[in-house]
Amino acid sequence: MFSLDFDLQDSPTTNNCIGALNNRANFGVFTGNFISRLQRLQEFYENDPATIANLLTTLKSIGLAKGYKWSGPYSELVALDYWTQFQNLEELKYVDRGPVATFEDSLAKQIGQKEVDLDISFHISFTKVFMDVKSLIPTHLELVDQILDALRKRTGTDDYLIAIDDLFEVDYLRTKKDYIYELRQGNLVDELKKCILARKVYYQHKLQSGTQANFRIAYAGSGTNTVLSTTRSMDPYRLASDYKYKVLDYYNKLLISKPSFITLVSNPWFNKEMSDFAGFDDTFYRALARRAFMELTKNTEDMGAYFPELLGKGLKICDVAKLISGIIFIDDHSILETGEKQNRVYIFTNPNATNKSLGKYDFDIFRWSHFAVQPRMIEDFRNDNY
Repeated sequence: MFSLDFDLQDSPTTNNCIGALNNRANFGVFTGNFISRLQRLQEFYENDPATIANLLTTLKSIGLAKGYKWSGPYSELVALDYWTQFQNLEELKYVDRGPVATFEDSLAKQIGQKEVDLDISFHISFTKVFMDVKSLIPTHLELVDQILDALRKRTGTDDYLIAIDDLFEVDYLRTKKDYIYELRQGNLVDELKKCILARKVYYQHKLQSGTQANFRIAYAGSGTNTVLSTTRSMDPYRLASDYKYKVLDYYNKLLISKPSFITLVSNPWFNKEMSDFAGFDDTFYRALARRAFMELTKNTEDMGAYFPELLGKGLKICDVAKLISGIIFIDDHSILETGEKQNRVYIFTNPNATNKSLGKYDFDIFRWSHFAVQPRMIEDFRNDNY
């Protein structure tokens, strides 16, 4: 691919993506979609050696990443591939970065960073739009998995299955603080190890915040498959409320006067929470965007209260939220789907943005591309801003 080869044989199954690509017999649809995506990008940027070099770096990052870390560079490819289908977009660039002194004015500059590092930029409606691409990973599940990985190393065996049970409230700030504390202290790992040694099937742990974390455990039996069942109650509006502060994590990617979007990519291999059932995703994505654009833009609390590295920087939550010109969600279904069903895209723009407030009409250009996959939803909240 890209007329170049690079060797990743030392780590053939570092993550789900590489594992699937090395097992085409069982993951033929995903492998075919992955190769087709790279071919499209190669054709689009064949006369742009700088971008080809960036794409190769991204591919190497996917190949060498462990755990969830492959999701970030993979999401960049998903997003970039989506935008290349719109021939009316001008100057579609990957990657767009530069020193804060010469780049567009940014929060990175205000807080003392030396570089602005963004993933994609292009011109739409005579306006240059910048965006950073992130994988939408449930932070609480990512941190719990890190704890369980530490447990497996501690026990030296994998003859059991263990998972967190009975989740409903997963407040982003609280669960992040709780599980980072547990990772550092090791108390939860110690207690779970005791449960494994005693062959217990259930454990309830009181977290630092006072909430309970419930774990179910199943053990391998002779000649039988190990099965573990857990329960999870989810409500899209509740989940949006729990996730609202997560979008602020990307504060250093936002620009002061130019439109800056956050793109969040989901895939079942790194986000098991998303669901097509009964329109869950549609409701959740819109509700989360609306929380960010209407609720956070009115929040005058200091960012330093939630992000200690910003103490003394004089940044309020509302200041940051108003610099999010929009949030774009991409559901990547390339594991099992082909053609137009691979991507479901949702575009939400912020009517309270202070850098540049784009509206639904700015994205009419997408309707002109007859062979492109149209966004499932474009919403600017102009008539729903209260």
